[in-house]
Amino acid sequence: MTNYNAQLPASLSFAQVQQFKIDGYLVLPALLDEKEVNTLRDLSREHSKNRVEPYELEASVKYPGAPHDENATGGQTIRRLLMAYQRHHDYAAQAQRPEIVNAVRQILECESVLLNPNHHNCIMTKQPEFSSETLWHRDTRYWNFSDKYLINAWFALGDEQEQNGAMKILPGSHRWEVKERALDEAQFLKLDHPDNQYRLATQRLVTLNKGDVLLFSAHCFHAAGKNITDTAKYSLVFTYHGDETKPIAGTHSASQAELEV
Repeated sequence: MTNYNAQLPASLSFAQVQQFKIDGYLVLPALLDEKEVNTLRDLSREHSKNRVEPYELEASVKYPGAPHDENATGGQTIRRLLMAYQRHHDYAAQAQRPEIVNAVRQILECESVLLNPNHHNCIMTKQPEFSSETLWHRDTRYWNFSDKYLINAWFALGDEQEQNGAMKILPGSHRWEVKERALDEAQFLKLDHPDNQYRLATQRLVTLNKGDVLLFSAHCFHAAGKNITDTAKYSLVFTYHGDETKPIAGTHSASQAELEV
């Protein structure tokens, strides 16, 4: 395999690359400075307050704790501001950060890095009163690609702790073979299944400071709790892959042209 990393400015250390390959995730601390974070957070608050379309409601996902339907109390609570890359140039600029692109290139050992606008490409929000709990899942469960080598970049636009729904990850789960019997109809891990007891015992809470970026495999099992604080949480999220990974024609994964970054 060609050593593309030798042609690039140093980004990740060898130890960081190995950590990602073993655990399926890596935190890049303080990648965004305070001014960048404040600009993106204020923009996200503005788009949420003004309900700038497109967006997804908590009620539409039917996760635990979400309002029963759009007409229920809290039924109009926004879960995700969609199409972040196209939504504003400040979001698009973060998607193209050299530190992110080079990190993905190093981990996947690829020449080109592509952003898929059909998955994530959003601002995830957890509102303080009507946020939902996200159960243990892989993002790749409903995605359609030639392989599972996709990486998500999660930009923390504020501190992320257990109280406001920080992410939990099962380290190394991107390398697991999981039997269908251990998953429910929506491809969430069954909490009471014997196969999953030792798996769930390995979970880690990934706390982030504002400006941190979490890189994690889209094939890694992860979950998140509700936001029980009185302040909304915002996170910018994009999905990347290398040039050898292809979205399958005719599926949602290929519905919009990918962007080389």
